[in-house]
Amino acid sequence: MTEDFTAERDGATIESGRLRLRPLAMKDAQPLANLANDRHLAAMLARIPHPYRLSDARAFIADHGSEIVFALCLKEEDRFVGCCGLKPSGRKGRAELGYWVGRAYWGRGIATEGAQAVIDYGFARLQLDAIDVSCRVVNESSRRVIRKCGFHFCGSGMIESVSSGRVASEHFVMDRSCWTSLKAWGRQ
Repeated sequence: MTEDFTAERDGATIESGRLRLRPLAMKDAQPLANLANDRHLAAMLARIPHPYRLSDARAFIADHGSEIVFALCLKEEDRFVGCCGLKPSGRKGRAELGYWVGRAYWGRGIATEGAQAVIDYGFARLQLDAIDVSCRVVNESSRRVIRKCGFHFCGSGMIESVSSGRVASEHFVMDRSCWTSLKAWGRQ
């Protein structure tokens, strides 16, 4: 298990039903900035400031630390619609899942499809033992994605949000045995 995911940034591309998940590229900077510069989106996420400028997008694409971040793209057009990735959690064999989709693409199941693909990547490719995810308690849409993916509620607490400050959150986990069962059952 790689605790620093930088060694895993091999240009991997993941195909799902409607999506192509590929490494972020500088060509994504403008659409990333356009979609992320949404006050409501920023309020629901921990690390996106508002306003979100082109310079923010370029800086993030150039250096997102030890995370693996995929551009979520509609397969037909290679249209950038959001991001999904894994960040080392600081605990051996674990990572934190993060995802977001631009407002114009909400309600289409894109976040769920992208998250499921990245979860599979985390367990199959990175050999993770568990994946954690958190959302704001007021973010019912994110909670639905988390439930559809098969995560289990493990508690509530607080997280720091760049644009919203300290906010109430819920925390969820999926371990390898749960993922294996979901794969065997043909996760819907």
